[in-house]
Amino acid sequence: MKNFRTYKATAAACAMALAFGVTASTADAKTLRFTTQLPAKNFATQNVAKFGECIAAGSDIEIEIYDSAQLYRDKEVPQAVSSGAIDMGMTTTARFAGTIPAIEILNVPFVMGTRDDILAALAPGAKLRALLDEELTKTGARPIYWMDYGTVVFLSNSDKPIRKPEDVKGQKVRVFGKTLGDFVTALGGVPTLTSGSEQFLAFQRGTVDAGMTGIGSVKSRKLYEVIDIVTRTEHAKIEFIMLINDGVWNSLSEEEQTVVTECGLEAEADLRASIAAVEEDAVQDTLAQGREVIELTDAEREEWKAAAQPVIDAYLENSGELGQKVLDALEK
Repeated sequence: MKNFRTYKATAAACAMALAFGVTASTADAKTLRFTTQLPAKNFATQNVAKFGECIAAGSDIEIEIYDSAQLYRDKEVPQAVSSGAIDMGMTTTARFAGTIPAIEILNVPFVMGTRDDILAALAPGAKLRALLDEELTKTGARPIYWMDYGTVVFLSNSDKPIRKPEDVKGQKVRVFGKTLGDFVTALGGVPTLTSGSEQFLAFQRGTVDAGMTGIGSVKSRKLYEVIDIVTRTEHAKIEFIMLINDGVWNSLSEEEQTVVTECGLEAEADLRASIAAVEEDAVQDTLAQGREVIELTDAEREEWKAAAQPVIDAYLENSGELGQKVLDALEK
């Protein structure tokens, strides 16, 4: 039987940490199944667990968490949630690139600006966020809250280290979205779309030479076992989105919807406040594992930015009117 976690509106459930197994539900309880490709110990999965505890404390809704891609891989989550095959799930914004090209703004290299710029642009109710939330809801997978997963870094090995843009040339690079793939192509590399849960094996088997990911995953997925170098380009923003099937959402009472919304806002704020510490912890852990972490100088970062210009042009061409609105909202 697959492992999952259940959160229930009892004092014990609210006080407990993560408990595995099925909890018998009361007659009027609602059980919602949730899927993620991330491991149980990943900081984002733990954030979901707290979100579930919050909901359980304020309602009769139970959340069953299926982690580590037990049910669906990352790329399968949007369809699974929108079709109702699963009640809830989380996936990266990149997985909506096919239906909402404008959402790829987060993966256009260096365009999101400083961390303060990003926080302002993605805050609940902000123009850019509102534009994208509206489009997401149209897919049948309604966003509850956005999940900060930090910034994108390059991973490489000592035989083919990535320090400068020209080092990407000729390398097979793991990516998790179209725009990131466009960046690799612009640098002369070969993008290889690979699910987060499969990237360890991709490195181990030599399917890819290098890769992109969030530095938090280097620790939680033990990628330091298959790579030697982390280059902190921080060229794009990784956001997961907590989604709920629109039909399931509409089946909830107004009071239940309020609880879910408020718990989502709380969970989102917790991640935003903690992500810098999470990334620094991952950096220190990577160093402790004997791996190299390259921090870019300002001059080196400008060199990477210049190499990314073709990707910005391609984004505007592919994302149409909504893409221009999103870019305008970001610039304001």
